Amino acid sequence: MTVPELFGYLLVGLSAIFFALHWHQWRDWIHAPSNSRRREFVRRQLQRRMVASALIGVVGAAITMVNQLPPNPLAMTMYLLALLLAVGVIFAIGLADMRAARQMQHEEQIEMLAAEFRKATAELPEQGNS
Repeated sequence: MTVPELFGYLLVGLSAIFFALHWHQWRDWIHAPSNSRRREFVRRQLQRRMVASALIGVVGAAITMVNQLPPNPLAMTMYLLALLLAVGVIFAIGLADMRAARQMQHEEQIEMLAAEFRKATAELPEQGNS
């Protein structure tokens, strides 16, 4: 077995592990309390991550099949372009996931600051009457 085949099998195994982790997160999500915005965020995040995990498995499976390609330049070029496209999509999904997580974190911080501000302004008139 060649090094690329071993790497491909490693990617397929990694994909399976990621799917198992996402499945457990999905089951936890189903039973989580319904905070609509946070719940929707987690649902979309899990969907993105499942697609990326599936693509990792597809890339791994494609790498293991490199020896099955016809030995002509066009087939190898198309194969490499397809692999590069899949890897690019995986990275794009990862960047979108990071951006969405950062945006959700900022929104939660803004909500927390707004709640603190409302609490502080509600206490102001009480202090003025004393």
